[in-house]
Amino acid sequence: MLDEYFHGTVPQLIERGRLLKGKIPRDLPRDYEGLIRACDFELDGIINRLRELQGAAGSGSPALQHAQLRKFRRAVADLDHIETTGIAVLNRAHGDDHHANRLLYRICREIKYPWVTPTVTTLSTGYFYIYTKLNLMFIPPAEGSFLLHLPDLYHELGHPLLTPQNNPVLDRLLACYLQCTAMVHDYFADRREAEDMRRGPQAFKESIDRWEILWTKYWLVEFFCDLFAVVTLGPAFAWAHLHLFMKKGSDAFAVSSGGHPADDARMRALLATLRQIGFNDAANAIGARWSEALRLSDGVQGPDYPHCYPDELIGFVVGKAIEGIRAMDCRIATPGTGDPVHMLLNEAWVKFWTDPQSYHRWESDAVKALLDHCQNGTANIRHGADAGAEVAR
Repeated sequence: MLDEYFHGTVPQLIERGRLLKGKIPRDLPRDYEGLIRACDFELDGIINRLRELQGAAGSGSPALQHAQLRKFRRAVADLDHIETTGIAVLNRAHGDDHHANRLLYRICREIKYPWVTPTVTTLSTGYFYIYTKLNLMFIPPAEGSFLLHLPDLYHELGHPLLTPQNNPVLDRLLACYLQCTAMVHDYFADRREAEDMRRGPQAFKESIDRWEILWTKYWLVEFFCDLFAVVTLGPAFAWAHLHLFMKKGSDAFAVSSGGHPADDARMRALLATLRQIGFNDAANAIGARWSEALRLSDGVQGPDYPHCYPDELIGFVVGKAIEGIRAMDCRIATPGTGDPVHMLLNEAWVKFWTDPQSYHRWESDAVKALLDHCQNGTANIRHGADAGAEVAR
């Protein structure tokens, strides 16, 4: 059966891949060149894999045919994914996408981003995320018209930097990340040993094992991306984290199996980082607001929380992340940083807290100025608020 099926199906899929290559628009702005090359490269690879299967034609032992079927299904899944992500983005690119790409380009220039600027699309059906294989960032459709969540762009910029690229500049951050991985293993190994000596409950030992896996597989990456954002942008990212928690958060102290660390642990890391790079007043202001937010929420710190997110481990991660970001020669945010996008995103939070009732009117004008800056390179996009206010500094 497999032989006949491959003879009929594989040529059709090869032609589908070729058709998708032909559907890539060639008149898009240069911001899309990276995504176009990535889609071309990925489609070529899938087509070559299908041609290899076509040559095999489903022959051989049952075990070999089983392996060929797995390869076939993987190629089909990859082809579907390229079609519904990269090709869909390229075919549906419009003005909002172009603005988002110009904004991200300006941000990357300001912070001296050490890798290829990702392509941005406003096709996200959820929140901000990035597909690192295509270097493609997704944001919600209306997000480019508002300022308070744009700091999350900086977080997503951190993810490609932790994907090994055989690049000596990125290797400097990756080396610090691997040191944190080793620290995580050492910390939880010590916790296990201590529990063995005191003959602690088996359930707690199993929790230690689970936390170690979550830290190394998911949470450490998210911490590094958070810290990349706050080191290169400053207080605005920590404010954005509070903003997201107020809108969508539940238990800030949850010790869960999710892909993101507990919101309170993330804020502790952000505040520690702000203090290390010179934003003590901002850290105090954000910390006070965070305490208020926690009092308004249902979550309480359980007995497992300090064992899962100890100060010792968070402090080590903060120090190594700052070290790795400095080693890549990125622009580090300081109270005196004067880059236009940096200043506007931080000023937005100053305006929000100093005059919340008129903020939305101020923001409308500020977004127009940001659009003009991204398109024409105008130097001054600040609007009225005192950017030296203690809440942002």
